[in-house]
Order: sequence, then C-alpha cells, then structure tokens
Amino acid sequence: MKSPSYLRRHQRSAVFNGLLLFNLVLIMLQLWLFVSVLENLIDGKPAMALPAAITSVVCLAVNVWMLAGVRRMESRD
Repeated sequence: MKSPSYLRRHQRSAVFNGLLLFNLVLIMLQLWLFVSVLENLIDGKPAMALPAAITSVVCLAVNVWMLAGVRRMESRD
C-alpha cells in the first residue's frame, strides 16, 4: 500500500499538470486575440482592440490566480 504522502504528491502532480494545460489554452487564446487584433488594425478596423484587451486582462487575472494557488499548494509541504 502506498503512503499518504506519496498519494498527496501524486495528486498535486496531476493538479499541476491540469493547470499547465489550462495555462497553455489561455496562452493560445491570447495569441489568437493578438493576431486577430493586428489583422483588424491593418485593415483599419480598431473596434476589436478594446474587447480583446479586456479578455487579455481577464486571462492575466486567471493566470495570477492559478500562480497563487500553486504557491499555496507548494507552501503546504
């Protein structure tokens, strides 16, 4: 039977991997927003810049929240 500390580490590893995958999705979303806004700005349509900036700030807030959670998770050791 595996020790509780091993199981806890294994669970933390799975959570951390899940957060990394979600972070990758957020980064891809931000790249897509950036490219879309640049294409629209080149075409002379700046209307998408503000909603994309707001969405990017929300992505930043989620990333900071996840980083705080990872730090909290690591400090519990």
